[in-house]
Amino acid sequence: MAVLKRSIPTAVAIAIGLIVLAAILVPIPAAAALGTRLIEIAVVLAAFALFLGLFNVIHVHAQKIVDRQTGWLYSLILIASMLVVLALGLPSYNGQPSGPSQPGVQWMFHNILAPIQASLSALLVFFLVTAAFRLLRIRNLESAVMLVVVLLVLIGQVTVGLLPILPEVKEWILDVPTLAGVRGILLGVAIGAVLTGLRLLLGVERPYSD
Repeated sequence: MAVLKRSIPTAVAIAIGLIVLAAILVPIPAAAALGTRLIEIAVVLAAFALFLGLFNVIHVHAQKIVDRQTGWLYSLILIASMLVVLALGLPSYNGQPSGPSQPGVQWMFHNILAPIQASLSALLVFFLVTAAFRLLRIRNLESAVMLVVVLLVLIGQVTVGLLPILPEVKEWILDVPTLAGVRGILLGVAIGAVLTGLRLLLGVERPYSD
């Protein structure tokens, strides 16, 4: 029974992955239609998983409130906010659209969520400055090179006619070595994604059976 519980999910995942991959790579209308239908089924399953996650969040935080655990007041605020947003966003009032475009949800977003996000972004400035100070302290040759490059980019960004060559140096740094490094990182991410997909298709990794 344990073998079946491991083998059946693996076989289903490999088969569906190969079908969807074939639908993308092979120009066959029937395969493309089947791949599209499987993707639509995956979207529906993801929606049900979202609802399960919602119920799990309510259950966990409701238990914290009942047991008066540390931070239970924040759990109460979380559940109350969730229920208010759902009460405003799910129904349609007076012909107004439901969902994220509902006026009540829009008001909460612009007057509550957006200011909170702006405040957190403002706090990030101080964390970034602290992290930059710790990162750019000269410990070895590599940190010294990084410090010089950062200073050149910053000075080239704010220079106004004082040293005309610095903006050109800044542009060269951003367009040549920085862009080359970014492309190398993106290539590495793409290769890693392909290898991870192959490991999933071959059944080497089985996150769906855990």
